[in-house]
Amino acid sequence: MDPKGKILLVDNEPANLVALQAVLEDMGHEMVLANSGRDALRHLMSDDFSVILMDVQMPTMDGFETATLIRSRERSRRTPIVFLTAVGRSENEMFRGYQVGAVDYLVKPFIPEILRYKVAVLMDLQAKTGELKAANEELLALNVSLEERVRARTEELEVQGRELARSNEELSQFANVASHDLQEPLRSMSTYLYLLERDSGAGLGPEARSHIASALEAAKRMRQLIGGLLAFSRLEIPGRQAQTVDCGQIVREVLQVLDGVIVETEAQVTAGDLPTVPGDPAMLRQLFQNLVDNALKFSNGVPPRVEVGGELRHGEAFLWVRDHGIGIERKDFDKIFKLFKRLHTLEEYPGSGLGLALCKKIVERHGGRLWLESEPGKGSTFYFTLPAEHRDGDGMQNELEAVRSGGS
Repeated sequence: MDPKGKILLVDNEPANLVALQAVLEDMGHEMVLANSGRDALRHLMSDDFSVILMDVQMPTMDGFETATLIRSRERSRRTPIVFLTAVGRSENEMFRGYQVGAVDYLVKPFIPEILRYKVAVLMDLQAKTGELKAANEELLALNVSLEERVRARTEELEVQGRELARSNEELSQFANVASHDLQEPLRSMSTYLYLLERDSGAGLGPEARSHIASALEAAKRMRQLIGGLLAFSRLEIPGRQAQTVDCGQIVREVLQVLDGVIVETEAQVTAGDLPTVPGDPAMLRQLFQNLVDNALKFSNGVPPRVEVGGELRHGEAFLWVRDHGIGIERKDFDKIFKLFKRLHTLEEYPGSGLGLALCKKIVERHGGRLWLESEPGKGSTFYFTLPAEHRDGDGMQNELEAVRSGGS
C-alpha cells in the first residue's frame, strides 16, 4: 500500500470539511470529501481508504448507521473509522460508536496536533497492514507453488520407483539367464572337449592336445567372467536388511578358505581385533577374501606377508588389508577399480579383473568408501570404511551367491 494513502472526510457541514482539510493538508495524503453518509458510501464503492474521519450527527443517515454499512462490506470491513462529535455527547453514545466499529473518538473542538498524530499512527498501521497482507498473499502463492512442486516431484519419484522396480526385475532375469542359459553352452563345449581328449587323445599329436588344453582353459576363463558379471549385476538388486557382522569371524572364515594358498606360498597372515558392523555377511566375506587373495597373489617372489586390521573412528569402522608385495603406481590407482581393468597379463597373474571392482561396489553398497596407498616395490594398503551402527532405510543386498565369483 502506498504510504501516502487516501483519507475520507465525512461531515454535512462544509466549514468543518474545510477545517479538517486545513489541519491535514501538509501531511501529504490525498483527501476525499463527503457531505453525507450516502455520499461516503458512494466513494467507498469505487475507492479504498486508509482512514475515515466522520461526524456523528448528520441528517438522513448519521455516523453510526454509516459506520454499520461500511463494516458490512468486506472491502471496507477493516478500514479504521475515527468519529468526530460535538461537546456534550454522552458516554453511551461513545460506546455505541465503538460498538459499530470506531477505533477512536474525538470531541469537537479538537486539538489539531492530536488529530494529526492519530491520523499519522493510523495511516502507518494501515500501510504496515497492507504490507503484511501482501506478504501473506505472496506466502500463500509460494505455498501453493511448493505444494504443486511437491506433488509433481512425488509423481516423478513414483514413476522412477516403478522404473527402478522394472529395472531390478530385468537385472534379476539377466542373472537367471547368465546362471543357466549363458553358461550351458560353455559346459557343453568343455564336456565335448574332455570327451575328445579322452576318446581320441592317443591318436592326437602334441599340437592338437595343446589346442584342446587352450580351449578348455578359455572356457574356464569365460565361466569366471560370466560369474563375475553375474555377481556385479546382482549387487544392484535390493535385498534384506543388514545383519550384525563380526569382521573378525569373517576374516577367520576367509583364511580357512585360502588356507591352501597360504600354505603353498608360505605366507604369513596376521589379523588384529576387528570391529562388528551392520552389513551383508556374504558380501563382506567376499570383500575380505578378494583383498586378502590379492595380497597373497601380488607378492614380489618372496613369501607374502599380509596384515588385516581395523578400529572404530568417529562412529565408523576403519579397516585395512596391507601387503608387502609388488605395489602399484599412483597413476593406476583409479584404473584398478574398473571392470576388467588389469595391470598384468594372465601369464603373470591369473584373474578376471573384476575383484577390486566388486570390492568397491560392496563397500559403497554398505555406505562406505574404499581407497589405497601404494608404492611400487614396497607393497599396497587397501583402506575402507563401513558404518559402525545400523542406518534406517539401508537397502542391503542379500543375494549371497552374487559375490561368490569374480576374483581380481
